[in-house]
Amino acid sequence: MSIFPVSKKNKRSGPLLLFIITGIASTIWFLIRVIPKPQRASYPCMKAAAPIMSSFVVYMISISGTFFAFKKVREKIVATKYISALTFMVVAIVMMSFSELSRNNKVNAKNLVSANYFDANNPVGVAQGLKPGRVVWVWNPEATNADFVVKNNIDNWWANYTNGKIVESMLEKAIIAYTDASNLNDGWDALFKHFNSKKNKGNIGYKLGEKIYVKINVTNSCCSVSGTTKINDFDRMDATPELMLAILKQLIEEVGVAQEDIFMGDPFRTFHDLYWDVCHSVYPNVNYVDGKGENGRYKTVATSEHKIFFSDKKFKFRLPQEYYDAEYFINLPCLKSHDSGGITLGAKNHQGSILQDGAQPSEQSAMDMHYSLPDHDKSEGGSHRFRHLVDCLGHEKMGGNTLLTIVDGIWAGRSWEGYVEKWEMFPFNGDYPNSIFLSQDLVAIDAVCYDFLLEEYKNKPNSEKHPYMAGTDDFLFQAAAPAYWPEGIDYDPEDDGSALLSLGVYEHWNSASDMQYSRNLGTGDGIELIKINSNSLTASPLLPIQNSLIANIYPNPVSNSVTLNFALKANSTVKIQVISINGRIIKQLPNQALNAGNHQLPIDVSSLASGIYILHVTANNAKGNYTTSVKFEKK
Repeated sequence: MSIFPVSKKNKRSGPLLLFIITGIASTIWFLIRVIPKPQRASYPCMKAAAPIMSSFVVYMISISGTFFAFKKVREKIVATKYISALTFMVVAIVMMSFSELSRNNKVNAKNLVSANYFDANNPVGVAQGLKPGRVVWVWNPEATNADFVVKNNIDNWWANYTNGKIVESMLEKAIIAYTDASNLNDGWDALFKHFNSKKNKGNIGYKLGEKIYVKINVTNSCCSVSGTTKINDFDRMDATPELMLAILKQLIEEVGVAQEDIFMGDPFRTFHDLYWDVCHSVYPNVNYVDGKGENGRYKTVATSEHKIFFSDKKFKFRLPQEYYDAEYFINLPCLKSHDSGGITLGAKNHQGSILQDGAQPSEQSAMDMHYSLPDHDKSEGGSHRFRHLVDCLGHEKMGGNTLLTIVDGIWAGRSWEGYVEKWEMFPFNGDYPNSIFLSQDLVAIDAVCYDFLLEEYKNKPNSEKHPYMAGTDDFLFQAAAPAYWPEGIDYDPEDDGSALLSLGVYEHWNSASDMQYSRNLGTGDGIELIKINSNSLTASPLLPIQNSLIANIYPNPVSNSVTLNFALKANSTVKIQVISINGRIIKQLPNQALNAGNHQLPIDVSSLASGIYILHVTANNAKGNYTTSVKFEKK
């Protein structure tokens, strides 16, 4: 909508005037900011202004060219030089087309950024968590049935096509890998002790009687349930019940939390029977929460007062009283793109935490929040705006009380509806993602999942390219560092005069093939991604083995030096890494250009501590990118 009143007279001039005003403003702002300090050109707000400025400049040049060409047409006609007049007429038409294209390019449709908008390995913010900036990604292609095609007439496909035992094992590996613990119980204990220490409660673990809230995502129960029975939209994904059950099992049987002290649900949506049947049948005394409270569900109680205050001063809302009664919060979002927010991960899962006065469970609870999502921006550019998601991540009883974020990527989905689709990116290669992501850094985990979504959606049609919507990562920059806050905004979600500090670290990986962040590379204090392929016999932090590259080593166990044997089918660039069993890169050899054939390379491991390690070999050649791994023991 134009900011100018539109009548029959000005319905064309309004958008044009808006385009000219924003073009002039963007050009002046860009020049004022960048000329004194050129590095500002890399700031997100400058990247947003640049395409508006360039479109405006092209428009003005083309308009000037059009007037010049028409002037020449008139002169040539008067001079009876008709061929020259025709030539300038063609030039005028071309210049008019350029002016229209340059204007409509920014005025119409959503603004999309290109892949080169995202800077690799340039961390922003302060890494958080027991293992600062660490994100664990566990992948097991056996978690789901690759032959299954989700359809709207199959109402219980989770139970029949998700392997609960494998999902449970994936979660266990994620907890152990994140904490570097020797077993699951110690891993959970380490999480609680770090959390309580950060809260100034001392280095103590979970205490009997403390309550835990597990926030899931059940968006698609908004309009497709009758009572507590789901009746439609079975081709859409929400939280995976088997992962919910695995979390309950670990909390109850490993941590020792009483069932009555666990609250699990989506505060406003319906905890429908497909979830109830999986979870309640095993743990009947857990409080399964929704907005109705029918058929044994626990009905959300709204706080008596407004508890979250948007930092642009426009809205204030109530929150679930259960959030205030809980000592710990576990955030369980889904891996999804979003047609309005670009992505919907840990931060956006709190859209369902906010309770709007007067809303009913069949409605959208927090519809008033949509104004601060990227595709609702009323001005061009779509970035460096107020984002309520920062308030959610920083609120003391939402992001501020989060023990752990676990992103459910077992199935994954497209747009807010979560249409279930197989993923094409490596290593999924036409299968479901079969993934779990886990971290204590609220920003880092969304950043890593964002990279996965960017890679998967980069070749999609523009109508589905939601992660590339301008402004999508505004909330990540702003949650990471106050330096990126919009002018006039101080994020203070409790409205108590205490502004937020950095909530975590934001950066992008070096490439979709390597998936390396600054801590992996040893170049910065940003994100560390631990990759676990739990389909292998060991919990190897590697991508799938390619049969085109075969390797072995001797001796094994080893004392000082190990010899790596491998064969190349083509001339290749070879990268060799020594990786710990928990996924850390311990040593990386310089890349080598090697000819096709058999090779033997001695590798010095004398400086390694005793333990189990993995040699990870990558060969890049004209035929593709091949990887393999070999485990060895250092005595």
